[in-house]
This record gives sequence, C-alpha cells and structure tokens, in this order.
Amino acid sequence: MSLLFGPVKSRRLGLSLGVELVPSKICSMDCLYCEVGKTTTLTTLRASYLPWEEIEKALYEAKEREEEYEVLTFTGSGEPTLNIHFERAVEFARNLIKKPISVLTNSSTLNIETVRRALSEVDYVLASLDAAREKSFKLVNRPAEGVSLREIIMGLKNLREEMKGELWLEILLVKGVNDSEEDLKVLREVIEYINPHKVQLNTVVRPPAYAVAKPLSFEELEKVRAYLGERAEIITPKDKKIEGISFKRNLEELLFDYLSRRPAPLTELTEVFKDSEELKRVLQNLIKEGKIKRLLYQGEVYFSA
Repeated sequence: MSLLFGPVKSRRLGLSLGVELVPSKICSMDCLYCEVGKTTTLTTLRASYLPWEEIEKALYEAKEREEEYEVLTFTGSGEPTLNIHFERAVEFARNLIKKPISVLTNSSTLNIETVRRALSEVDYVLASLDAAREKSFKLVNRPAEGVSLREIIMGLKNLREEMKGELWLEILLVKGVNDSEEDLKVLREVIEYINPHKVQLNTVVRPPAYAVAKPLSFEELEKVRAYLGERAEIITPKDKKIEGISFKRNLEELLFDYLSRRPAPLTELTEVFKDSEELKRVLQNLIKEGKIKRLLYQGEVYFSA
C-alpha cells in the first residue's frame, strides 16, 4: 500500500494529501473512539517503523503530484511522530515541497525537544487533547505506560510559544467518559493556558475501536462549544456531508486505501468517489475477495478494510 493517501478535500485543510509514517496500528494510545481500530502495538518507543527510503520515495511522489493538493499532511494509522524519521521527514518535505505542511498528532511526544522543534516549523499542527483530568484522560485515551498528561499539556504550551505556524487543538468527546461538567471546566482552564489558535470539537461519528464509545448529540456539542468560548468550533458535520476526492489512480486501489484508514458508509463513499454503480461493483468485489467487510454502527452500514 502506498504511503500517500488522497488527496481528499477536508473542511479544515482544503485539498490534503496524506503521508503515512507508521503502519497500522502502532500508537502510544489505545483510544476508545479510534476509527482505525484497537491499537495492536501500544508503545512509546520511537523506531524506524517505516524505513527512510520508503518515506523519501513517497515525498518525491508528493512533489510530482504537487498540483493535485493544497496541503501535505503527515498522519498515520497510529502516531506519526513515533517514527524516528519524523523530524527528518518534516525537514525534507519543507525543502522539497512548496505547499503548506500539517501534522496530525495525539500530542504524546511533545515532551521531546526534537519533535517539538520539527512541529514548530510546519504550518498547521492538529494536536489532540481529549481530557485535562488524569482519570478521564486514562479512560478515553488509554495511554501507554509512561505517557504523562502533565507533559502533554506542558508540551502543547511550549509548542504554542515556539511555533511559527498554527496550533489547532482537537478535542473528541465520548458520552459519559470525558464530557462531565468538571471535565469541561478543567479543559477550559487548560485551553486558556495553552492558548491555541483554534479549538476543534468532535465526537464519535464512525465505528469506534470499543463499543462503549458513544457520541454526543450535535446539540450537546453546541453547548460545549459555547462554554469553551469563541475559539471553539464543531468539526463534526451535522449532516455528515463530505467533499469529493481528486484521483488519478484506479478506483479499487483508492477505495481500499480510503477504507484502510477509516470505516465509511456508502453515502460518504458515493459523495467521495461519485460513480455509484461502479462503486457498488468494486465494493462487492472487495467483499468477495475478503479485503473489506461490512460493519453496523448506529443503525448505519459501514465498510472497513
């Protein structure tokens, strides 16, 4: 599977080309809500999970495809900063590619100075902070041993002060787990302390790793948004509408890549890939070949690789 994903049109970033830096599912957290599934390797160890040669090749390909996207995004089916080549990849991309660069991170490595220095050079850091109380943090994020909430908060604060680009704080709320009045009170205080450029609220919208993870309603999210202040915005689509994908590869390969990263319902896939009849045919073929499966979540059928 290619290390490149997309480009996909995102409400937050525009037309984004993703770069995978870790295989599924190597992560420093095992979040209840994770749409990629349960973490199979729960670790804080930084290693060459994907060799530099593959990353370099993907970045050269991203350079060749520069006209197809608006932003290059380092991401992964786990935590991208766990790859020991992360800092090198960011520097290489900055020198090679003229488009803005973003990074999606769970914030667990922000206590590492070299990681923070690399992040300080990108245009957008989308960093998670789902809870600011230790008990709720452990319940919702299920971190690996050694991951410290205090160090995450300090790392976010330091990054905000050091970075040239923007820090977008991502908060995903799970009903009855990290959405209590006390949770939100402490979270608001920590947001003021960190001072991010944006606060982006989300909830469980796809089949989660653990069935216990339930979503908040849009109305409940709206109340949280109002409580957290003017920087907060809801990124959960009220109608689940999604923009289309731009692609030059065959549909089967694109569809498998898309579903390898996250489960999706047919309505979303139709909006993304457009050709509904061809899409249904390819889905059936992939199911017959055992490459993808159907999942039922909140009364809706999802497809997942």
